[in-house]
Amino acid sequence: MDDHLHIAIADDDAVCREFLFFVLRRMGHDVVCVAENGRQLADYCLQSPPDLVITDVHMPELGGISAAAEITRQYDVPIVLLSGSDLPMRVELLHHAHVVARRVKPISRHDLEAVVAEVMTPSAAAAAV
Repeated sequence: MDDHLHIAIADDDAVCREFLFFVLRRMGHDVVCVAENGRQLADYCLQSPPDLVITDVHMPELGGISAAAEITRQYDVPIVLLSGSDLPMRVELLHHAHVVARRVKPISRHDLEAVVAEVMTPSAAAAAV
C-alpha cells in the first residue's frame, strides 16, 4: 500500500480541524476534505471516497457515527472516531460504520501518527475496535 493517503477530516472545533490538517500534511498525506460537520463530510466522501476518514463524534447537522454509516454503506473506507469524552458506544453501531479505531481528544501528534499507521495496516480491517 502507498504510504501517501487521501484523508477526509471533520470536526466542529476549528482548532482541532487545523491541528489534524497540519499534522496529517506534515506526515505526507493529502487532506482532501476539511468539514465542519458530518453532513459536509458525508456529502464529500460520497462523491469522492478518501482512503481514510477521521471524524469527531458529536457535531452539528450530522454526527460522526451517522456520517460514517452513510459513507460506508457505499464505500469500504476505514473510520477513526475522535471524541472529547470516552463515552461508551454500542459496538454493533461502530462495526456497522466500519469504525476501526477511536481516540479521546485532544489527540497528540504521536497518537495521530500511531492511529493512522495502525488502521492502514492490512490486518486492521479484521481488528475490533
